[in-house]
Amino acid sequence: MKELIKKIKEKKELKNVNNKYIIDIVNLVLKQNRKLIKAFEEKRIRSKEYKEIIKKVREKLRLEYGMFSEDLSKREKILSCKHKNLSDELLEIHKSTKERINIYPFIYQKIFSITGKPKSILDLGCGMNPVSYPYMKIKLKYYASELNKKDCEFLEKYFKLMKIKGKAFAIDLKRPNLLKKLKSVDVCFLFKVLDTIEKKGHKLAEEIITKVKAKYIVVSFATQKLGGKPMKHAYRGWLERMLDRLGYKFKIINEKNEIFYIIKIN
Repeated sequence: MKELIKKIKEKKELKNVNNKYIIDIVNLVLKQNRKLIKAFEEKRIRSKEYKEIIKKVREKLRLEYGMFSEDLSKREKILSCKHKNLSDELLEIHKSTKERINIYPFIYQKIFSITGKPKSILDLGCGMNPVSYPYMKIKLKYYASELNKKDCEFLEKYFKLMKIKGKAFAIDLKRPNLLKKLKSVDVCFLFKVLDTIEKKGHKLAEEIITKVKAKYIVVSFATQKLGGKPMKHAYRGWLERMLDRLGYKFKIINEKNEIFYIIKIN
């Protein structure tokens, strides 16, 4: 397993992914492709089956590892320079937050007009989103979670530099029982998370939504495909049916590239 992990992490964008998480993905790939198990067990590292394991694991990691696939030195350099506009510079280097740049000036005001001004926020699978804190224009406690400890350490540095009452910690959202241990908050963000962690069914999404201790949960989804074309079904009918079944009321904010469901938890 050590040799396999080493090969997988030869890709620069994956070098900081937690080993335990990689092991989970490897086991999932092997479970879904039993013909690959023998190559893995026999350590046939030059075989096409072994190379297929590496390829499939990397594909899943790129899809699910939602934060800093960029050059890590770039974000550290921006932070160390302490520019007046460092938050915007940081938001520009991550795909999801870069797409959100045009709506940050008003999206939080729209969300908070529904939830009320929160005193605490939990941002799950946060990526670089906590760096948009200045656009919230209020003071609050900010709890952020990502998959990788190094990414969390970076966010802690940002919080300290910006004098934000914040804490970042690593959580694997595929283990939703861990959410029970977290503090209650006013609002929980799940921005562009649910589509990436689950491809078949929505059992995991329901577990996360029902286990988070928050008054409101804000779930967002992309409304455009990777190529930039609009999706045929931007609204998530499966989520709306789930919320109706759970008895959770919700409102929708629809922006150009992203749709937000603001869910009131009973």
